[in-house]
Amino acid sequence: MWSAAGTWLSRVSVLVVIVVLARHLDAREFGVLGVATLAANVALQLDDGGLSDALVWWRGLVREAAETALLGCVALGAAIAGVLALAAPAIAAVFHAPDATPLLRVYAIAVLADAISGVYLGMLTRELAFRARFFPEVVPALCGGLVTVGFALNGAGVWSLVIGDVLCSGLRLVIGFLIVGRRMVPRWHREVALGLWRYGRAALSGSFLEFALQNVDYALVGLLLGPVALGLYTIAFRVAILPFLIVTYVIAGVTFPLYARITTDSAAIQRVMQLTMRANCSLVFLMGAGLATLAPFLEVLGLRWQPAVPVARLLGVYICFRSAAFMLSMLLRVVSPTANALLRGTWVLLLIALIATVGRTGITAVAAIQVVVAAGMLGASLVVARRLAGISIATLVVDMARAGIAALIAAAATIALHQEVGALSNPTSIGALLVLGGTFCGVYILTLALIMPGVGGDLRRLRAVAGRTAPGASVTAPSTLPSQ
Repeated sequence: MWSAAGTWLSRVSVLVVIVVLARHLDAREFGVLGVATLAANVALQLDDGGLSDALVWWRGLVREAAETALLGCVALGAAIAGVLALAAPAIAAVFHAPDATPLLRVYAIAVLADAISGVYLGMLTRELAFRARFFPEVVPALCGGLVTVGFALNGAGVWSLVIGDVLCSGLRLVIGFLIVGRRMVPRWHREVALGLWRYGRAALSGSFLEFALQNVDYALVGLLLGPVALGLYTIAFRVAILPFLIVTYVIAGVTFPLYARITTDSAAIQRVMQLTMRANCSLVFLMGAGLATLAPFLEVLGLRWQPAVPVARLLGVYICFRSAAFMLSMLLRVVSPTANALLRGTWVLLLIALIATVGRTGITAVAAIQVVVAAGMLGASLVVARRLAGISIATLVVDMARAGIAALIAAAATIALHQEVGALSNPTSIGALLVLGGTFCGVYILTLALIMPGVGGDLRRLRAVAGRTAPGASVTAPSTLPSQ
């Protein structure tokens, strides 16, 4: 409950920020901001060296591990923040966005603060103190969002997000210190450090592959097509990724530790996979297909975003495949981390190869590549999960197909209404968006209830399965959150 509430509040804040920025920035400014946040997010992925995750995993003396991790994160965070500040002009030049240089240097402050606060959040996760963790995660995000919106409305431009993000990181550090940090002093313990690093480097490589999967498209669009194209692609992707963040990551936060408890019970694994996949796809297909259907209404944010409409349509489909594949990766992380890493690596390499060649024609081609690769990797993930864990492919595909059919029927009804009723044909009308969005949701829910009855009880059944598993296991959410 606390994890879901924190995720949803944070993402609502992000959505509000995106809408306000989209109405006050042009495509090039959005592209410059995309360059700055991409480079900053790379630094944020590396700033703790995997030590925060290692602290959650650590099975020895907690105090010594916390002291060592804190010292290591201070040192690593300072080093990576310094590199980011020094390399800012070169990074901006590579992406042909010199305006990003001062933004990157200010983001270095957030990198250092994030490295230190990661240890505090890691301690709260280790102690399963999700209620306490809610405050350093959500309060700074809401405050940063409010500051960003306020500065944007007063004409601060791209700096509004940078200021809000730095404030968010600083507040997270302060609140984390007040909750748990006062009990921790940075101190070096050599043997503990070696143990933390052995696990941390593996965790870091896995999380960085996930990060690369979620950001390689940004990097290549910026490099190959320029900051204006990156700005258009960014607005489409930031809207499309929301179902993944507010649905898939919340459900995955339950399934990963649950699979770790039931690895020897193949029947329970199949049951959990079917329940979670049905629940996830039912919600994500509603949102993703709804985005694909209502993509023309991006013009509500301004007519300058019209070139992003076909991109948003394709990314709405992509997010459906991407979310289903991610649910399978939670099982593969338990039964074979190596296989999971190989699938992620293959996915990244395919995206790089195709975007670097076919994707040069424009951002619509990049979005189409995302759909094709995600569909192929979903199929590969299904095959690997069947071989390693005995998952029934047919059962999962049938459930996904049912959600897809409901989405197609809802899309057809909504598009017909959009075309036949003149008052609903204006893509800049918020009223038309609300009516058509309500129509899509109503038709989808009704159709899904007819062709896949009982889906509403899946989460309740999942809770019953979780209640029958062995007590005492650690429950944590996925270690890598999508920066996009």
